[in-house]
Amino acid sequence: MAEKAANQEKKDKYSVPAVDGLLDIVEFLSQADHPCGVTELSRELQLTNNLIFRIMKKMEARGYVVADSSSAYELGPAFFSLGMKLHARFDLRRQSRAFLQELCRRTGETCQIQIPDGDRMLVIDVVTPQKDYYLTVVPGSRTYYHANAYGKCVMAYMDDERLEEILSGDLPRLTERAQTDPVKLREELVCVRETGLAYDREEYINGIYCVGAPVFNVRGEAVAGVGMTGLANRINRQGLKEIEKEVKVCAEGISRAIGYLSP
Repeated sequence: MAEKAANQEKKDKYSVPAVDGLLDIVEFLSQADHPCGVTELSRELQLTNNLIFRIMKKMEARGYVVADSSSAYELGPAFFSLGMKLHARFDLRRQSRAFLQELCRRTGETCQIQIPDGDRMLVIDVVTPQKDYYLTVVPGSRTYYHANAYGKCVMAYMDDERLEEILSGDLPRLTERAQTDPVKLREELVCVRETGLAYDREEYINGIYCVGAPVFNVRGEAVAGVGMTGLANRINRQGLKEIEKEVKVCAEGISRAIGYLSP
């Protein structure tokens, strides 16, 4: 509580009413499903008509908002231009590379990131350790969702309709450990949401163990699974705890790098 009060005091210390008002307006318009007039913005944001009017006129002059015939405003093309300039900065594969390398260094195992690609997951990047022997995963490979730690990371946050498409589709029993029962898979996905971790306990390939965590985009959508892939016989209980921690740190770092603001 004391920390929260201190943070609020710090924010108030550097508060600039006009800037605060501008940012409140931009955030509100980004969520609005219709153009908004000065009166509506004043009512919703508890700002004066005069402040909003002056802010909107300046933003309109610079292309950040556009007004319709009734003087209602919506965000303009200047924001789109800024967004496109930032797009490369928030590119998932590029942003995830350094985090994958650090995860690989800390775990000493092969690390990878996968994204949804239709009815499969797609491996978009892999980092291997500096060892005489290690597991090789080929970027560009496509894998099933259900027996795959990274696929489970994404499935756990899908809407019901999309999840049902996958669970009612092809769920091959890749190993004796692979789960193909949709009911039990749904139960496992609840655990993924609760813990923030997903596992492939020799479900895809005998002898291979994976630990994954979801990566979220700026809209809070699970857009990828990232984590470690290693030999099952090299992972003990204590080592697994450390791997789980490092995988979550990696996923959280990538999520922040592509714009996710955790609640």
